Amino acid sequence: MQPRRRAPAARWFALAALVLIAAGCTPQSVTEQGRAAYSLYNLFMYIAAVVFVVVSGLVVWSVIRYRRRDDELPTQTHGNNRLELTWTLIPTVIVLVLFVFTMQAQNKELDQSGKADVNITVTAFQWSWRFTYEGTGAEVLGSPGQVPEMVVPVGQTIRIKLISADVVHSFYVPQTLFKRQAIPGTDNFFDLTFEKTGLFHGQCTQFCGLQHADMVYRVRVVTQGEYQSWLAAATRRGAAGQPGT
Repeated sequence: MQPRRRAPAARWFALAALVLIAAGCTPQSVTEQGRAAYSLYNLFMYIAAVVFVVVSGLVVWSVIRYRRRDDELPTQTHGNNRLELTWTLIPTVIVLVLFVFTMQAQNKELDQSGKADVNITVTAFQWSWRFTYEGTGAEVLGSPGQVPEMVVPVGQTIRIKLISADVVHSFYVPQTLFKRQAIPGTDNFFDLTFEKTGLFHGQCTQFCGLQHADMVYRVRVVTQGEYQSWLAAATRRGAAGQPGT
């Protein structure tokens, strides 16, 4: 019987590279508020990488250093208060540090101390979205057959009032690194300040019924001049001709 062949080292290097590539797939945020979450993701990743390297190194060292050479029982160590205290304090300190940075990032994301430039009421309903631009008369209404677009200006603070008309939904745009639930009877407020123009896809991530998959929308970020032109036309015509109206 031939001995089982070991996997070549190249295969293990390829697996490690795949893990690193997957770890780098977190998108960078397109909003000012999301930069705090992105930095927090990186901090968690760096600390996790250090812990992984240290633990894996100790495991490999232990396997090599204390591998069995004969039938004699190796020297037994019955407890070490200093070591036990050390490996209890280190994880505790790491958790406390991550907790502090998490609270700072959360406070920055949820900060609404500044004045909003645009106020939009986002109403989630089975199974689409309504975007109402407060004080303008403009409104975009979607349906399962038409995807609505929320048009916003770049560089300005957009204050969202998120409500639900029926069941629990969820407002999520992956590129913002931010998600908030729409709960019946509760008004949720948050700010988004987009730092680049473009078209970003959003969706409901809370199962809300048979047509949950149809609850998609788009956020179109345009220049301030383009936004003013769109808003003027939307106000005059009730956003007629816009996607999902």
